[in-house]
Amino acid sequence: MFNLDDCMAFTTSRSAKVFSEAMERRLSPYNVTRPQWIALYYIYTNDSITQRELADKMSIKEPTVVRLIQKMEGEDLLTRSGAKGDKRIKQLCLTEKGIRLCRELLPVAEKFMYDTIAGISQEDLQTLKNALDKMVSNALRNE
Repeated sequence: MFNLDDCMAFTTSRSAKVFSEAMERRLSPYNVTRPQWIALYYIYTNDSITQRELADKMSIKEPTVVRLIQKMEGEDLLTRSGAKGDKRIKQLCLTEKGIRLCRELLPVAEKFMYDTIAGISQEDLQTLKNALDKMVSNALRNE
C-alpha cells in the first residue's frame, strides 16, 4: 500500500521547503528574499545573462522572473538593456549596489550550505546528488 511518508518525491519536496524557509530567515536581515538572492547570484556569476536564461537557471516561468527583475531594478540592484542585434532580448547586469550586496551575501549562502551538510560524508552527498539527478530524469521522462 502507498505510504506518502515513504515517497522520496514528497520527502525531497518537504526538505526543499524547510531549506527555503531557513535560507529566507538568514537573508531577512539583508532585506533580500531567496529568489532575489538566487537572481543576484546568477547575474553576478555570468558575464552576460538574459531574462530567459535567468528564468531557466532559476526554474521559474519568464513572467515570474520579469516581476522579480522589475522589483530588483526598482531597488537599484540591476539594470536591463537591449541585446545587440535584438532589442527585445533583455540583458541583465548588476549595479554597484547589486554587486556589493551579492558579495556580502556569498558568505551567508556558503555558511548555510556548510551548516546543512554538517556531519554528512562527501561520498553520501555524492550518492544523494546522483539519486536526485536520476529521480529528476525519471520524472521528466515519464511526463
